[in-house]
Amino acid sequence: MHILVVGGGQVGSYLAGLLSTDGHRVTVLEAREAAVQLLHRTAPDALVIVGDGTDPRALEDAGVRTADVVAAVTKSDATNLVITCLARFVFGVGRAVARVNDPHHTWMFSPTMGVDVALNQADVMAHLIAQAVE
Repeated sequence: MHILVVGGGQVGSYLAGLLSTDGHRVTVLEAREAAVQLLHRTAPDALVIVGDGTDPRALEDAGVRTADVVAAVTKSDATNLVITCLARFVFGVGRAVARVNDPHHTWMFSPTMGVDVALNQADVMAHLIAQAVE
Protein backbone atom coordinates (compact mmCIF):
# COMPACT_ATOMS: atom_id res chain seq x y z
CA MET A 1 0.00 0.00 0.00
CA HIS A 2 1.21 3.56 -0.70
CA ILE A 3 0.81 5.78 2.33
CA LEU A 4 1.46 9.52 2.34
CA VAL A 5 2.30 10.87 5.78
CA VAL A 6 2.07 14.65 6.05
CA GLY A 7 4.09 15.91 8.98
CA GLY A 8 7.50 14.49 9.77
CA GLY A 9 7.96 15.42 13.40
CA GLN A 10 8.10 12.85 16.19
CA VAL A 11 4.71 11.31 15.40
CA GLY A 12 5.13 11.37 11.62
CA SER A 13 8.67 10.02 11.61
CA TYR A 14 7.77 7.22 14.03
CA LEU A 15 4.67 6.36 11.99
CA ALA A 16 6.67 6.34 8.75
CA GLY A 17 9.21 3.98 10.31
CA LEU A 18 6.49 1.59 11.50
CA LEU A 19 4.70 1.58 8.17
CA SER A 20 7.94 1.08 6.23
CA THR A 21 8.89 -1.83 8.48
CA ASP A 22 5.48 -3.37 7.76
CA GLY A 23 6.30 -3.31 4.05
CA HIS A 24 4.30 -0.29 2.94
CA ARG A 25 5.59 2.24 0.42
CA VAL A 26 5.78 5.43 2.50
CA THR A 27 6.25 9.02 1.43
CA VAL A 28 6.59 11.76 4.02
CA LEU A 29 5.82 15.39 3.20
CA GLU A 30 7.45 17.73 5.72
CA ALA A 31 7.73 21.52 5.61
CA ARG A 32 10.69 21.90 7.97
CA GLU A 33 14.16 21.17 6.64
CA ALA A 34 15.34 20.48 10.21
CA ALA A 35 12.93 17.55 10.57
CA VAL A 36 14.34 15.80 7.52
CA GLN A 37 17.38 14.54 9.46
CA LEU A 38 15.10 12.87 12.03
CA LEU A 39 13.13 11.28 9.21
CA HIS A 40 16.23 9.81 7.59
CA ARG A 41 17.18 8.20 10.92
CA THR A 42 13.75 6.88 11.96
CA ALA A 43 12.35 5.99 8.53
CA PRO A 44 15.31 5.37 6.23
CA ASP A 45 13.17 3.54 3.65
CA ALA A 46 10.62 6.34 3.31
CA LEU A 47 10.78 8.87 0.52
CA VAL A 48 11.00 12.35 2.07
CA ILE A 49 9.70 15.39 0.23
CA VAL A 50 10.17 18.89 1.64
CA GLY A 51 7.03 20.96 1.18
CA ASP A 52 3.87 22.39 2.71
CA GLY A 53 1.06 19.84 3.07
CA THR A 54 -1.57 22.52 2.52
CA ASP A 55 -0.16 23.29 -0.93
CA PRO A 56 -1.84 21.15 -3.62
CA ARG A 57 1.33 21.21 -5.73
CA ALA A 58 3.41 19.88 -2.85
CA LEU A 59 0.86 17.12 -2.28
CA GLU A 60 1.06 16.22 -5.96
CA ASP A 61 4.88 16.22 -5.81
CA ALA A 62 4.61 13.80 -2.87
CA GLY A 63 2.40 11.43 -4.88
CA VAL A 64 -1.02 12.08 -3.38
CA ARG A 65 -2.71 10.87 -6.59
CA THR A 66 -1.28 7.37 -6.11
CA ALA A 67 -1.68 7.22 -2.33
CA ASP A 68 -4.08 4.70 -0.85
CA VAL A 69 -4.07 6.53 2.48
CA VAL A 70 -3.12 10.02 3.62
CA ALA A 71 -2.21 10.49 7.28
CA ALA A 72 -2.20 14.15 8.39
CA VAL A 73 -0.14 14.22 11.59
CA THR A 74 1.12 17.78 11.96
CA LYS A 75 0.94 19.73 15.22
CA SER A 76 -1.79 21.97 13.80
CA ASP A 77 -5.43 20.86 13.76
CA ALA A 78 -6.28 23.43 11.10
CA THR A 79 -3.46 22.17 8.89
CA ASN A 80 -4.52 18.56 9.36
CA LEU A 81 -8.09 19.40 8.33
CA VAL A 82 -6.93 21.24 5.21
CA ILE A 83 -4.75 18.27 4.27
CA THR A 84 -7.56 15.74 4.69
CA CYS A 85 -10.03 17.93 2.76
CA LEU A 86 -7.59 18.30 -0.12
CA ALA A 87 -6.70 14.60 -0.10
CA ARG A 88 -10.30 13.38 -0.13
CA PHE A 89 -12.19 16.02 -2.10
CA VAL A 90 -9.58 17.36 -4.53
CA PHE A 91 -7.41 14.29 -5.10
CA GLY A 92 -9.89 11.49 -4.34
CA VAL A 93 -7.70 9.58 -1.88
CA GLY A 94 -9.59 6.57 -0.55
CA ARG A 95 -8.80 6.95 3.14
CA ALA A 96 -7.71 9.87 5.30
CA VAL A 97 -6.50 9.68 8.88
CA ALA A 98 -5.88 12.78 10.99
CA ARG A 99 -4.16 13.60 14.24
CA VAL A 100 -6.25 15.75 16.58
CA ASN A 101 -4.08 17.86 18.87
CA ASP A 102 -6.72 19.73 20.88
CA PRO A 103 -9.47 17.49 22.29
CA HIS A 104 -11.96 20.36 21.93
CA HIS A 105 -11.51 20.20 18.14
CA THR A 106 -12.47 16.53 17.80
CA TRP A 107 -15.99 17.35 16.60
CA MET A 108 -14.56 18.93 13.43
CA PHE A 109 -12.70 15.81 12.36
CA SER A 110 -15.57 14.10 10.57
CA PRO A 111 -16.25 12.50 7.18
CA THR A 112 -17.77 15.78 5.97
CA MET A 113 -14.31 17.29 6.51
CA GLY A 114 -12.62 14.41 4.70
CA VAL A 115 -11.54 12.48 7.82
CA ASP A 116 -12.20 8.75 8.06
CA VAL A 117 -10.33 8.23 11.31
CA ALA A 118 -9.46 10.95 13.84
CA LEU A 119 -6.97 10.15 16.57
CA ASN A 120 -6.90 12.38 19.60
CA GLN A 121 -3.71 11.70 21.54
CA ALA A 122 -4.93 13.36 24.72
CA ASP A 123 -8.11 11.25 24.74
CA VAL A 124 -6.23 8.01 24.04
CA MET A 125 -3.67 8.72 26.77
CA ALA A 126 -6.30 9.79 29.31
CA HIS A 127 -8.28 6.58 28.76
CA LEU A 128 -5.17 4.40 29.03
CA ILE A 129 -4.13 6.12 32.26
CA ALA A 130 -7.66 5.83 33.66
CA GLN A 131 -7.63 2.10 32.89
CA ALA A 132 -4.24 1.70 34.56
CA VAL A 133 -5.51 3.46 37.68
CA GLU A 134 -8.57 1.23 38.02
